[in-house]
Amino acid sequence: MTKLDEIMTEKKLSNNQLVQASHSLGQQLSHKTVQKARLGKRALTPKMQGQVLAALNEVLAGEKAFTVAELFL
Repeated sequence: MTKLDEIMTEKKLSNNQLVQASHSLGQQLSHKTVQKARLGKRALTPKMQGQVLAALNEVLAGEKAFTVAELFL
């Protein structure tokens, strides 16, 4: 279980919520990318990591803002 998966499970967030948040930010995050990030089997590019991070922080607005290091390292 990755840190991202732990956070999303704890907050009861779905992959779709992150995808919708990314679209509201003008990004094109896909469900497949979010699932890859949650599983952590393959490394994401820095650009994709940034998009997942931005979407997560958008969904959790008003709560703790996470960094790339906290989620992916």
